This record gives sequence, structure tokens and C-alpha cells, in this order.
Amino acid sequence: MIDRFRIFHQIVTQCDLSSSESVLRSTMQELTTELQADRGAYLAVGAGNLRCLIARTAAGTDVQNIQDVLPFDILKKVPQSRQHFAAKMPITPRGRGIGSSFSRFEIKNLLCVPTLNRGEVVGVGYLERGASQPGFAPNEIKMVTDVFQDVELILSNSWKYQRQSFEMNQMKDEINMAKINMISNHASMLRLFNQITKLAKVPSTVLIHGESGTGKELVGRAIYNLSGLKGPYISMNCGAIEHSLMKSELFGHLKGSFTGAHRDREGLFKKAQDGILFMDEVGEMALDIQVALLRTLELGEIMPVGSDRVENVSTRIIAATHRDLSHMAANRTFRNDLYQRIRGITIEVPSLRDRRSDIPLLANHFVKSFNTKLGLNYKGLRTEALDVLNERDYRDGNVRELKHMIERAMVFEDDPDLIGPDFLREDISTSSAMEMSDAIEYEEQINRFARQVIESAIEACGGNKTKAMKRLGLARTTFYSMLNKYGIQG
Repeated sequence: MIDRFRIFHQIVTQCDLSSSESVLRSTMQELTTELQADRGAYLAVGAGNLRCLIARTAAGTDVQNIQDVLPFDILKKVPQSRQHFAAKMPITPRGRGIGSSFSRFEIKNLLCVPTLNRGEVVGVGYLERGASQPGFAPNEIKMVTDVFQDVELILSNSWKYQRQSFEMNQMKDEINMAKINMISNHASMLRLFNQITKLAKVPSTVLIHGESGTGKELVGRAIYNLSGLKGPYISMNCGAIEHSLMKSELFGHLKGSFTGAHRDREGLFKKAQDGILFMDEVGEMALDIQVALLRTLELGEIMPVGSDRVENVSTRIIAATHRDLSHMAANRTFRNDLYQRIRGITIEVPSLRDRRSDIPLLANHFVKSFNTKLGLNYKGLRTEALDVLNERDYRDGNVRELKHMIERAMVFEDDPDLIGPDFLREDISTSSAMEMSDAIEYEEQINRFARQVIESAIEACGGNKTKAMKRLGLARTTFYSMLNKYGIQG
């Protein structure tokens, strides 16, 4: 006697229930073996069509040319009738007429059964065996129908699990991209994002190389955001600290160790404990400081100025530079041993001119950002403005240069909707529009313009601040914060 539950038990114990393919393979293996079928298949029903999910022989191999060898004309009728179909009949390969020759077709015992989900036919199970075998008996038909129906329940849960896993992975990717906080569609930057994701998982020292303004610190912060480190992220610029103060800044000092040391002070290595110390422009560091830094990188030890006691630190270092450290090491202006220590994992941040397809993307991002910051409502840039941006070389500042250009243009543009090319040109500093404001500090210019925009909107709305707020496209909290900041009454 055929035992449905035994077969179902065999199926579920031999497959990965989270994988629909594994479930179907196990099902085909058990049913073809139990019923001595030559082959079996399972087809999904959707939009009036059938899609074969699996077709396997009794020997455990995939059926080839399924469109030619499976009786699709019969299989398509099952979802319409909602009934099983069992018969002994000739099977003719597609594209070959029967004619008068019986050698062109084979006699097969066929069984097609529908599977339902919430009352709808969602699939068709199929088995076939040779003419020398008996036709499918009623108890076999019932067993096959029940097994396929049981398997359909597993499949629906499996597909739900796979869909949820896919959505979760998408969500994780979106979260990771939010943590990376950099915008690009260029292949070189997408590779960089992938490198950032991998580097976040290891404690290695990283050297970030790139021109000024390419976003080296953004890369360092992205590594930190994805790392899960519990300590803080601290950034320092090695070229902005006086040589005499560098050791104290990095390693700390004891009270009285030098003139002005009125109290003990922790250095940046200690402050960034269990986190990341980002050392920008590491190529500007003096040679004697490089010796102390190398010791810390090698041994994880620091010695505060004025102390003879070694302290252990577990601070990860990310260094960045726009200079060619290999050339500096060859010229002995940068210690070769330190260079060899930090160059192990080097990543390159591409220049903006090497990924010009990102210019419109970044420009529009900055427009939206400054709309919020300055209380403006620009919809974007004119085509001529984008042409000007694409023509620039960006050797002076890369993405930072583009950002400042957009901010300047938004402050002085007369059109309230779209930004034109006039204030994006390189000679803008000599234009009459700039000359009339030479005596005014830049921040004052921005504040004056923002106040003028808000007051004009309120006046245009007859003094109705709510209407003015909506007209400017500002959030309520942002709008009233700006009213207070600029002292706008009434």
C-alpha cells in the first residue's frame, strides 16, 4: 500500500526546506522512485501560462528540451479544469507530425494534477511512465495529488522565506549605503564602496590616497560607520598641527612636562581607544614623529610626553594623503619603514574628472542639500549650467570644488527655479555680481540672501507665514527656526 505520509517524510528529511529547488528535487526523486515513473515535473501557473520549475528523470538527471518533450497542450488544460488528468496516450515530440508512422511517437501513461493555494490553481504536477507499466490507479492519483499539495505548502513558505531574505539583504545594502554616505554610479566608485565594506570587517591599517577634495575622510568615516567599533572616530590633519605640539597631540602629556602643560592630557590615540584615528595628510608629518608613530603601529604602545611609562592602546589607524609617499620615501622625506608599514592596504579615491558621469548626480545632490541649508527651493540646473560643470577640470578641489561652486551659484542666482551657468564660470570672482559684495563676509551674504527670500515669500503670501512656508517647501521646524535666526517679525 502506498503511504503518502512516509513519502512526504522522505521528501522533507532529504531536502533543504528553505530552498524551493531542493524541495522539488527531493519530491521528483521520491515520486518517480515510488511510482516507477520515467520522469516527473512541476510547473508554476501564472498569468495564464505555465513555467516549468523542475523536470527530472528517474535516474536523477534534468530533462532536456522540456518544451519539446512535455505535453504542454494537456498540461495547460489542468488549471482551467481544476481536475487531474490520467490517461494512456501517444506523446509526439513537438515539431514532428505523427503521419502514418508509429515510430514517430511513444505511448505513455500520463498523470497531471493541480495544486491549489487559497482556492487558486498555482501549479501542475506531472508524472509519466512507459506503456509496459499499468496506468495510474485511483489510489496512486490520490496519493500524488496529496503529496504535491503538501509540497505546495512547503514551496509557498520557501518562496516567502526567500523573498523575505532578499528584502532583508536589500535593506542591509541600503543601510550600508546610508552608512557609506557617498554618492556615485561610476564603476570605479562602486568598486571603492565594495572595498570599504570589506575593510570595515578587519582591523588592518589603511592608507587612502587621492587628490584634494575627492572625499578621503568620507571614506575613512564610512569604514568606521560599517565597522561596528565601540570607540569614537577622531579625525586630525597632520599638516595643521605645529611640529612642537604633535607628540603631545598624538600621545598626550603629563602635567609640568613642558611650559603650558598645566594638567595631564590624553592624546588622540587614547581618546580614540577602541575606535579609529583618521590621520589626514600623513605625508606632512615630521620625521621624528614618524618614528614614534611607527612604534605605536608595530607594538600598540604609546608614551605620553614627560612620562617613562608605556601605555597600551587598541586604536585603529586610517591614514590619508594626496602626496606620493613612495617618491617621498625614495627621497628620504618620509620614512621608508613607516611607508612600508602603512602601505599594506592602500585604496585609491578616483578624481572627479575620471568619473565625470557623477557630476550631474553630485550637482543635484548639492542643490537639494543647500536648498535645505539656505532655505531655497531650486528645482535643479539648466542644461547650459551642467555643460559648464562638465567642462571644468576640477584639479583644484574635485568634489569639494564642485560643492562650493554650487553653493556660490545658488546664493547669487536671480532665477528662483533653475540655476544657470553665469555664476559657475571660473572667472566669477571678477564679475560685477561678486565685486559689489567684496566688502561683505561670505556667511553674511548667505544670511542676507536667505532672509530676503523668506521675507519676499511672506510678503507675496499677504503676510501668511503658513502659506509662505509651503511656498518655500520648508519643514515647519526649519521655517520657524530660520525666522528666529534672522529676526523676522510680523
